[in-house]
Amino acid sequence: MKVQLVANLAANGELILAAQSNAYEAPAEIAGMGFAKAMECGNVVMGLTSYLMFADVMKDVLTNLEVVVLNPDDVEGDVYTAKNAQDAVDYLSGKGFEKACVVGGTMTFNSFLAEGLADELFFNLFPVVINGGGVLETAPSNAVEYTLADAKANGDVAMLHFLKK
Repeated sequence: MKVQLVANLAANGELILAAQSNAYEAPAEIAGMGFAKAMECGNVVMGLTSYLMFADVMKDVLTNLEVVVLNPDDVEGDVYTAKNAQDAVDYLSGKGFEKACVVGGTMTFNSFLAEGLADELFFNLFPVVINGGGVLETAPSNAVEYTLADAKANGDVAMLHFLKK
């Protein structure tokens, strides 16, 4: 199974979190790339905070997806609660999916990176410097290397696609 991480980054490298939408609003057609990728995959993986933010707003979209929430405690609703990144991958693979789409948040991204499970990275790099965003990290002393597969501009936004080496 291929695992795709889809994230929006500020020019200073920090993740632009959904909670920061009052400080910076990304263009809708680009900011929605994560859910467009999720529709391609047929599933979406996110942490509890992201799920709670999007559950009502994106109800129609989430109804058409297999939703996995990474959280140590069971989450109510029509979702699968994965205890860790490997659990999420095993569950989706068992359901016959070939790709998993991870859309956030920071702890969820980092759990997939720390376990070496992120095969592809899709980043939208926005021309803004923001404070308080998340930071992508792997496990200590565990560098995960990627190669640039594609880069294109959409207005002022750089859309980057990386493949795991």
